[in-house]
Amino acid sequence: MTEAGTSDYVSGALKEGGDPDPYANYAWLRENAPVSEVYTPHRKGRTWLVTSYALVRAGLADPRLSNDDRNSAAPPAPFGSGEWDPARGLLDLDRPEHTRLRRLVAGAFSAGAVDGMRPMMARITDAAIDAFADAGRCDLVESFSLPVPVAIIHEVLGIPEEQREPPARCMEMFYKAGLTDPLDLDSLHGLLEYTRRLAAYKRANPGNDVAAALLKGFETGQLRDENELAAMILSVLGAGHVTTVQFLGAAVHRLLQHPDQLRAVLSGEVGWANVVNEILRYDSPVQASVYRYATEDLTLGDVHISKGDAVLLCVAAANRDPDYVSDPEEFRVDRSLRGNLAFGHGAHLCLGAHLARLEGEIALDALFTRLQDLALAVPADRVVWTYGPMLRGPRALPVTFRPVRAR
Repeated sequence: MTEAGTSDYVSGALKEGGDPDPYANYAWLRENAPVSEVYTPHRKGRTWLVTSYALVRAGLADPRLSNDDRNSAAPPAPFGSGEWDPARGLLDLDRPEHTRLRRLVAGAFSAGAVDGMRPMMARITDAAIDAFADAGRCDLVESFSLPVPVAIIHEVLGIPEEQREPPARCMEMFYKAGLTDPLDLDSLHGLLEYTRRLAAYKRANPGNDVAAALLKGFETGQLRDENELAAMILSVLGAGHVTTVQFLGAAVHRLLQHPDQLRAVLSGEVGWANVVNEILRYDSPVQASVYRYATEDLTLGDVHISKGDAVLLCVAAANRDPDYVSDPEEFRVDRSLRGNLAFGHGAHLCLGAHLARLEGEIALDALFTRLQDLALAVPADRVVWTYGPMLRGPRALPVTFRPVRAR
């Protein structure tokens, strides 16, 4: 992602091929080889892709599959060596270290705490819509699904707008530094410098926010050093926007493709919580878990996994498993289904799950309520999906609508 203007951004995205739709391949693998070896050119050792709901759900909760890459058959260079990031975050650790750090901020992301954020989320959402409401057309990724989550998670951390990197820059750094293989060291260094700057700002400007709770971790002994503080700021910032950007774009795209279902939502027949749940199932923004590493020889399905092997648990394939959901390839917002794995399962269940769900409800409600005659400006099959293979969402979403005054 770049910080190009809207016209360049949209036209460039439409000219690119984008990521192919992976779901037909997922279905074939789920049926014929639910645990299959995959080629990973930038990693040594064997890597396995798991695609069935039952095996993915079990794998997410299996303590023998470690998030810590020091359990890899070919461990990376030591942290702090200049070749790798100097801090391990929530996605890089197992119990008990993961539990110690997660407890620092878990309360701030509980259902009750998140519900108290409704006014802030509504304010940010309305401000984003105000910025383009009178134009009659825009790229909704650039103007809405990207800036809204970035602003909300910075607000949660207590970081004012003047201290923030632009939304496109935030997304670019997090994607290149953590979700590409091999990672981009320049983006990683930029991201670490950004977290240090944010930490310094919060020390000088304390408040009643998540960043303040992190800083108190030094007093309680839950944080041991500056590297852990940087890792936790990274964890919260990244989890708070990278996947939500994909989710909001996918949600708008699918609802515009299914106008009858959208009408049912707008009439009150179906709640926005149902919409959020079905989008998470149908277009899982996180396609697969981070790499997990076998700490001992084990069996997944009927396949032998050796100690040190890497395992990718494909939640996108699992969420369309016919053993889990009937008619999995149909998008239906009236489903009452629960248990999808979009936010993971087990000890690493996404810390921001409540935040993301409520954010989706508020943002989508405001968008479709305020903008009349909202429609795609290009054929649906020309919307480019990118960020694979770990993430998946629309790269750009050109739309038209009836211009309205900003509030």
